[in-house]
Amino acid sequence: MQYTGLVFRVSATWRLLLPLTLVSALVLRSSIGHAQQPPSAPSTPEIATVRINAIVTDANGRAILDLRPSDFELLENGVTRPIQGVQLRTLPKDPGPLEPITTEADEDRAARQSGTRVFAFFLDEFHVSPGPAADRARATINEFIDQNLRPQDLAVVMKPLDNVTAIRFTRDRAALHGAVDGFTGRKGDYEPRSSFEEQYIGRTPAAVSAARRQIVTAGLRELSMRMGDLQADRGVIVLVSEGFPRESIPSARSSRLPDLQSLVRASSRYHLAVYTFNPSTPGEDSASTDDRDQATVMLEWVATQTGGRAIDAGTQVSGMARLKHDLEAYYSLSYQPAQEDGRFHTLEVRAKRRDAVVHAPTGVWTPLGSEWRASILAAANPSPLSRRALRRSSLIDAWVGLIRDANGRTQMVISWEPRARGVSAPQAVAVTARLSAGTVLFDGRLGQAGSASQVPPDSARFDVSSGRVEIDMTIYNAEGKNLDTDARDFDVPDLRRQKVGPVLLAPELVRARTLRDYQSAATNPDAAPSSVRTFGRGDRLLIRVPAFDMSGAAVQVTAKVLNAMGQPMRDIDALQATPRDGVSQFGMPLSWLAPGEYQIELQAANGNGTVKQRITFKVTA
Repeated sequence: MQYTGLVFRVSATWRLLLPLTLVSALVLRSSIGHAQQPPSAPSTPEIATVRINAIVTDANGRAILDLRPSDFELLENGVTRPIQGVQLRTLPKDPGPLEPITTEADEDRAARQSGTRVFAFFLDEFHVSPGPAADRARATINEFIDQNLRPQDLAVVMKPLDNVTAIRFTRDRAALHGAVDGFTGRKGDYEPRSSFEEQYIGRTPAAVSAARRQIVTAGLRELSMRMGDLQADRGVIVLVSEGFPRESIPSARSSRLPDLQSLVRASSRYHLAVYTFNPSTPGEDSASTDDRDQATVMLEWVATQTGGRAIDAGTQVSGMARLKHDLEAYYSLSYQPAQEDGRFHTLEVRAKRRDAVVHAPTGVWTPLGSEWRASILAAANPSPLSRRALRRSSLIDAWVGLIRDANGRTQMVISWEPRARGVSAPQAVAVTARLSAGTVLFDGRLGQAGSASQVPPDSARFDVSSGRVEIDMTIYNAEGKNLDTDARDFDVPDLRRQKVGPVLLAPELVRARTLRDYQSAATNPDAAPSSVRTFGRGDRLLIRVPAFDMSGAAVQVTAKVLNAMGQPMRDIDALQATPRDGVSQFGMPLSWLAPGEYQIELQAANGNGTVKQRITFKVTA
C-alpha cells in the first residue's frame, strides 16, 4: 500500500508479529522454540509488536483520512495501552509497470510490493446449497473480480479439497473466473465425487458432515498461513459459505483438533481480515432453523474476530461495496501487548473525533516464544493439507512429542490416557506409525501412561526423520472389543537445520501418584509422559525438558511456576538425576497449590541467546 500523509512513530521499534505454528491441516503440534538473539537488555525480554488494521469512517460510511496518533485510543482487556505507531494506508494512483508472474519467487515478490492487495476466495461447496444460492455465489464473486480487483492485485480461488501447496496467487482474471465457474453447491448431497471422498469420508450423513467441517476448517487455516508466508501488506479472505455450528467442531483444548479459533489465531498473527458471504436466503437453505441460526452466528463470529464483516444474500450489494471501500483506505496501528502469554486479548480501538466509527478486530492472540513456526519458517516449507481423513477419538487423550539423542538422532514419543475410568474404559491402544510413503516406523499395542506395564508398554519410542508421520490408533477395552479409532498426522521438523542458539523441544510431564512411583520414574528414562494437563493435588510431576544448541554449546534450563495471570510464584527445583543427555529434569509436588489453573515457564539460555516456553495446567482437589 502507499503511505499517504505523514508516517507517525512513537517508538523506533517496529516488528511484524511472530508467525503462527507451522502445522499440518488437522493437528495441533507440540511446541518447539528457538532462541532469538540476545536483546540489549536481557533482564527484560522484548515483547513482539502487534499490528492492528483499523477502518475509520464518518456516520455516512465515508473514510476519514486525516487522523493523527493523538486521535486514537487503544484498550487491551479494558486497559489503555500506548500506541507506538500509526500509518494511513491508501491505494496508489499509479502502481507503475507490472512484471509477469511465472515463478513462485515472482509471486512472493509481487505480493510484497507496495500497493498490492492479496485476495483469497474460499468457495465452501460443502456448505452452500445447490441452485439459486450457488448461482448467486458465482455471480457475486465474478462481479467482484471484474469490478474491484486492480491490475496489481493478486488473487486465488480455493475449494475445500484443493491442495494448499499447489495453489498460486495470480493476476490472470480468466483463470480466476474459470475456477469460480466450476463451483457448485453440495450442501445436503453426501455422494462422494472422488476416490478420496469414497475412501476416507464415507457416505453416512453424520460422518460426511463431520469430515466436511474438519476439511473446511483445516483448509481455511492453511490458506491463512499460506497468505502469511507471502507477507502481503493487506490480505483478505472471502469465505463463501452458509456456515456451520461452531460447537459441532471439537474444541482444540479437549480434542486437539483445530477449530475455527485456529483460523482466528492465524489471521491475528498475519493481520488478515475474513469477510464472510452467505449466498443463501432462509427459504433456499435446507438446514433447520436452529442449525441455520448457529451457522449465522459462526459466520458473524469469524468476521468480527478478524476485523472483517458478515455479508448475506440480502446485503450482498452493499456488503461487497463495503468490502471494496474497506480495502481502499485504512490505518495501521502498532502496539506492544502487556504480555506474551499465547492467549486472546480483547481489543477496542477508538477515535476521539466526533461521529467517527472505527471498525477493527475485537481482539488479538499474543504469541508465545515457544511457537516453533517462527523459528523454522526460514528453513521449512508449509505442510501440505492431509489427503486422508483425520479424526480425534473422544475416549482418549494422546500425546506425541520429540526428543533428540546424544548422537543427534530424532525420536518420536507417543503415550495415551483414557478420558474416563471404569470397566468399559479403554485399556489398550494399537498404534501404527508410518511415513506417507508407507514405511512402518512402529506397530504395536500400548497400555495407558503411568501403568508402568512391560506388556504392553505404556509408551512408544522410535527413530524418525524430518517429514510427515501418519499415526493411526485403534482403541480397545479390557475384553478386547474395538471401541473407537483415532487418526492424526505429525510433521517432524529437521532438527539438524536449526539456527545457532538454544532450542526447546516439547517438554514431557510425567505424573506420579505416590512417592515410590515418583522416585522410580525419576531414574527411568522411558517413563511415559502424561497426555493430560489436569492433575490432582496429591500428584507429583517430573518435568523433562529436551534442549540443545546446534553449535554444541551447553544450554542452561530453568523452570518456575506462574499463576493464571502469568505472575511468578516460585522456582521449580532441578533434580540431579537426568533421564538422558540433553534433557533437564525438574520435580514438583502439587500439594502446595490450591485448585485452579497455573503455568510452568521454562527458559533455556546460553551465550547464543534465550528462549522461553510455557505450559498451562490445572490442579483439582
